[in-house]
Amino acid sequence: MPELRLGVVGCGGYMRNTLYPMARALPMRLVAACDINPQNLEKFATFFYTPRVFLDFQEMLAKEKLDAVICAANAQTHFEVAKACLQAGVHVFVEKTPCETAAQARELSELSKKAGKVVAVGFNRRYATAYALAKDIIASPSFGASMYYSKFNASVYGSNDYFVFNHIIHHIDLARFLLGEIKLESTLWKKESDASCASVISFTSEKGVIGTIQCASMLEEAYPMERLDIAGTGGNVVVDNLKGLRWNRTAPARDKDFASPLLEGGDCLSWNPSHGYGLGNGVFSYIGMEAELAAFAEAIQSGKANGCVAIGDCVGTMSFMEDVRRVAGEKLGFAVAGA
Repeated sequence: MPELRLGVVGCGGYMRNTLYPMARALPMRLVAACDINPQNLEKFATFFYTPRVFLDFQEMLAKEKLDAVICAANAQTHFEVAKACLQAGVHVFVEKTPCETAAQARELSELSKKAGKVVAVGFNRRYATAYALAKDIIASPSFGASMYYSKFNASVYGSNDYFVFNHIIHHIDLARFLLGEIKLESTLWKKESDASCASVISFTSEKGVIGTIQCASMLEEAYPMERLDIAGTGGNVVVDNLKGLRWNRTAPARDKDFASPLLEGGDCLSWNPSHGYGLGNGVFSYIGMEAELAAFAEAIQSGKANGCVAIGDCVGTMSFMEDVRRVAGEKLGFAVAGA
């Protein structure tokens, strides 16, 4: 298939060091870049030999014949860029959080359908190897999922609102990905400072699973630590920090535990990447970042959005996020526009 003519919007450190380098292995050819910060733009364009540069994404869309855009900025910019791309007949990938409200997500979804163009969203947990395996396991009727427990501790954020809006949303979307639609039941909040907090978010799924997301921004680490435990009649699945999975299966009774062999129908199955590397798929393939971009390119070239997280899939995430953010604002003392 022919290469896609690619433009990027948002040339900061994440695009320069992570997102675009992962896209370079795909059938895409960089033809233009845009950033409102001239220094970011110059650094990106010099390093990646970008033919054309722009300070305004509208100008880039008007002057360049693009097939696709990858955008990494903030939620409002993601919405504005995605909307402009659809109006220009261009496919677009936006990082999370894809927009500011559920209403914006619905608007983009409708525009995407009318334009026949893809709006893909970078919720990389959906593509992470261990979480994808967990979804396959719990989808079996014999597993009978009943309880869902997720916990993570991230670094201190710039503000509690940004932590809720930009990081907790990852785990809300993951719960929807694994369980289907979820309903908020209750929340507890503890404020350490204006930039550090903790919470327990309780929900129920449409299939009757009881779940909690325990989250905090109190860890002085470069990357957050996370853990997921899903229990059911078919055992329990544990995903530890994205790097490993254990399926502790319900095994038949043994007469002599000390001498019993491993059982096909029981015992623990596990997965973990050797030294954290996904061979042939990039250094961070188990985190899902390469896979989400590959799914975006495949959706464009095949004309099918299968495997691609389209904006329509995210309406429920944004709606649940609005409910959580409204309560968080009341408990932690920050204002939420429109609440």
